[in-house]
Amino acid sequence: MLVIFRLLAAPALIALGLTAPQAGVMAAVLLSLAVLSDIFDGVIARRLQVVTPNLRRWDGRADVIFWLGAVVALGLMHPELIRLTAPLVLALVVLEMLNHAVSFVRFRREASPHHWLSKLFCLFLWALFVQLFVTGAAGSLLWITFGLGVLSQVEAFVITLRLKAWRCDVPSAFRMKA
Repeated sequence: MLVIFRLLAAPALIALGLTAPQAGVMAAVLLSLAVLSDIFDGVIARRLQVVTPNLRRWDGRADVIFWLGAVVALGLMHPELIRLTAPLVLALVVLEMLNHAVSFVRFRREASPHHWLSKLFCLFLWALFVQLFVTGAAGSLLWITFGLGVLSQVEAFVITLRLKAWRCDVPSAFRMKA
């Protein structure tokens, strides 16, 4: 249900951007609830012992859809940010797609490492989006977050290359059994 909540939060954010472009605080609250759902869905699934590779893949897909919805909503609320952030977003999307392509070539499955650096990137991304929704201004947090995003994608790529067989939930490229 928490994964579905994130999937529904994406169009809700876009609707806020279309109908209430001055609703930055409301968007930040919805964004925060969705990020909390992302944090707790794995904890709850492990506690209930319902974690499956399929569920983890859908969790990753929901994350991508949710963050794309947040990007669209942000662009609707603060169109001036598009020029500044578009090249950075495009770079991260290309890196993500490249990793998935390599995983498909190697394993016939999409990448799903769920590594710790990706979780750190998500927390910084949340803080950045809250700042951008509420203030409409980017600062040094933009560049720190982008740097973490690139490092996270590089680590995901290293994980994909080092694995001998596909698996999800690889905590780090530096502490893994290939």
